[in-house]
Amino acid sequence: MKILPLEEKHFPEVATIYKEGMDTGKATFETQVPSWEMFDRKFLPEARFVAIVENSVVGWCTLAAVSSRKVYEGVTENTIYISSLHQGKGLGKKLLEHQIAKSEALGIWMIQTRIFPHNKASLHLHLSCGFRIVGTREKIGQREGTWHDNIELERRSKKIKYMKNLLILCTGNSCRSQMAHGYLKEFGQGKLQVFSAGIETHGLNPGAVSIMKEDGIDLSNHTSNHVDEYQGIAWDYIITVCDHAYENCPFIPAPNAKRFHHNFFDPSKVQGTEKEKHAAFEKARNEIKEYCRNFIKTNL
Repeated sequence: MKILPLEEKHFPEVATIYKEGMDTGKATFETQVPSWEMFDRKFLPEARFVAIVENSVVGWCTLAAVSSRKVYEGVTENTIYISSLHQGKGLGKKLLEHQIAKSEALGIWMIQTRIFPHNKASLHLHLSCGFRIVGTREKIGQREGTWHDNIELERRSKKIKYMKNLLILCTGNSCRSQMAHGYLKEFGQGKLQVFSAGIETHGLNPGAVSIMKEDGIDLSNHTSNHVDEYQGIAWDYIITVCDHAYENCPFIPAPNAKRFHHNFFDPSKVQGTEKEKHAAFEKARNEIKEYCRNFIKTNL
């Protein structure tokens, strides 16, 4: 078997295999093969390949960007089809492995795919190539009047560095989580996408904004967010910064996240003079700063 870049000259055979897969009812929601022009626009030219046996196309695979937005750069969705006469011979695995290697050379760090639950062969193929199941989209689309589920899988390259997602969680996303957000964003530049949230929303604490400004960290544009606003993000790290959030937080489905807890001193509870309040916020800030510095050093 040879694997070559997919070109327009291959498309008639590609279309035949595509239609054959459609007709099985277990490969795609689509029921009509697109034109070459539509196919060419949808799939990345540098990431589409054909498998050739005895001068005939017996399989093909492609990648499509999940979004044109800069924040999703390097995230793609794959498609792979093998002709029925050549299934069960290991060609699909060779083709998918080739696609993965080429994608990493292009700087693509994530490949996603959606597969019907009854397409056992495709599920097995992707799992054997390092994909993992991240969830099920129930009744996500119709085919011939019937709603079907899709199993969602993804493969994250270990060769391509990508920004890991970190969630800092507290009660009201007002004070301690905001300070931790500021420091982790500063210390983790280029390594982390930092989010903070609360199980409630109390608004920004002016004392936290002020004390962080003294250390060169601007929180004035931060917002107080509820944890439910971030559903669907694949977390790599979750840090709870108060016991109340740790004990009362709703379940966050993040099977691959490393979870940490540290109950930081709460300066917002301190009563007294302005000098005493300032000292309390300074104490909390310095404690949080040291924790965040050590977190980056230890985990990234």
